[in-house]
Amino acid sequence: MVVASGARPTQPRAFHFQSTTSTRYRPPRRFLPSVIFRVNGVSGKVFFSLSRSLLSYPHQEPRISIMHGSWDLFRSDGGIELVPELSLLIIQQVVDECPNAIRSLLLLSKSFHSLLTRFEKSITHRVSYNDQRLAYTNNDAQIILSSRLPPRDNPVRAHSYPWLSELRCRSTTIDFLATHDITQMVDHTNDWPTMDVPKAELQCRLNLFKRKAFLLLYRLADCAVGLDRTGNIRARQSLFLDNLSTHELATLGIMVEVIGQGYFTLTKALLSSEHRNNDVLFAPIAESSYFYSPTSVPYNDTMNDNWIRECMCVFEDLTQRHGPYFAWAYLAGSDDIMRRPDLWARSELKQGLDDMNAFELGYTMSFASLQSVVWRIFCKKANCSLQDSWTPAKAIIEAELAQYKID
Repeated sequence: MVVASGARPTQPRAFHFQSTTSTRYRPPRRFLPSVIFRVNGVSGKVFFSLSRSLLSYPHQEPRISIMHGSWDLFRSDGGIELVPELSLLIIQQVVDECPNAIRSLLLLSKSFHSLLTRFEKSITHRVSYNDQRLAYTNNDAQIILSSRLPPRDNPVRAHSYPWLSELRCRSTTIDFLATHDITQMVDHTNDWPTMDVPKAELQCRLNLFKRKAFLLLYRLADCAVGLDRTGNIRARQSLFLDNLSTHELATLGIMVEVIGQGYFTLTKALLSSEHRNNDVLFAPIAESSYFYSPTSVPYNDTMNDNWIRECMCVFEDLTQRHGPYFAWAYLAGSDDIMRRPDLWARSELKQGLDDMNAFELGYTMSFASLQSVVWRIFCKKANCSLQDSWTPAKAIIEAELAQYKID
């Protein structure tokens, strides 16, 4: 309980502080005293117990402030510094609500920088422990790819602040893709795995399947962390695929087929609605500006299914190489006006198309698509031919869908 000098309050009070200003007492809402904070626009509350002698305010209302540029943590107007354990609780709450706020906290003072650096592993472990939002982000890996551009230049290590921020970013990416039209599976015309259950229940089961598949895509991308040459990346990813089970290969193969077909359907519909009447060039509209089409391609060629399928194959391959982040960057990257990852995704797609054309003209050597590697290994392990591979793969996923426990 917090007690001011010369007074014995009948109920505990709440302390308030901000990064630049101090605030006054307010009537408490809980029996335990609390700190209500706001750092870089992030607010929250931490509850704690203090001894009677911790703070003393003889003739004024108590306040807590941050002493910038000093070796102080949170300090009262009476000159009493809050114990580091309490500061860690506050910091943990801030990081839990917004991992990116750690950048601002590191700059508050030398004391904050020292405290945050010393307890980085502990803070990130406590914040991420049993966080169900991170269940499909490959949070068990010691080193993962970062979503900063370009992805392979910024690997992050487990239980670091960039690692926590990346996992939260991946969780948001998974939520976005799982509900986007590009992963639509409630479509009987494409022979996707399904069940004879109400549509709402089927959606729930398919949503869980997608999340498990996204985890495999993240694992596939992360297995080649630290490598930059295409040949080395393909070799590492091929080895990873060879160690997957038949069930995992079916999950990965079908999910990439779904994404590819979704890209094909959306692109064809967009080109049909956006073409000009003369020698047509693609002119994207705002809500669908993420779809790429070279401005030198005439309309009749653009509408040709074979050309769209070439783009689809490159899109599938890049999604497997970079993980779900590539699909998100291509579809929604324009929302990030500072980094614009959609421009990176478009350039990667264009480069992939150029490499494919150069190979077809006999100018360069090329690598087999990762999707073809997935199905080749699946056929070897499932003892089936490539032509018949869809039937056993679909049966495996439908059996899995039936086993899911849906609340």
